Amino acid sequence: MRERRSKGPRLPAGLAQGTSFAADGSVRGAIPSSRPAQVASVLQRALQDRIVRGLSDPRLQGMVSVIEVRMSPDLLHATAKVSVLPADRGPLSLAALKSAVGFFRSSLRETTSLRRVPQLTFELIAPIEEVSP
Repeated sequence: MRERRSKGPRLPAGLAQGTSFAADGSVRGAIPSSRPAQVASVLQRALQDRIVRGLSDPRLQGMVSVIEVRMSPDLLHATAKVSVLPADRGPLSLAALKSAVGFFRSSLRETTSLRRVPQLTFELIAPIEEVSP
């Protein structure tokens, strides 16, 4: 009769074969992934393009710029930091962006090749004023 060989220990989801463990069971030498930064870059460009070309909300006034997008490590949540010039139009434009989250997610689903489009939140940051000499 033939002996059955096991395929080895089963690793928790997300760990690759060949991962080394410390004596206490923690992962040794875990390297942070660059994937969140890549996805954030794609989202930043796509959001900026969609704001400029595809959003026709009368509350969106002034020049709106997506300064930065931060991703959670699991790629399920994204926070877009936007700047609005002139600064007094910021709260109204932020309200327009927050109400258009569904529109942004559906357009990101069509224009990007992401498997899951993250939940979007928008934050208003103070614009960098031009300093005159």
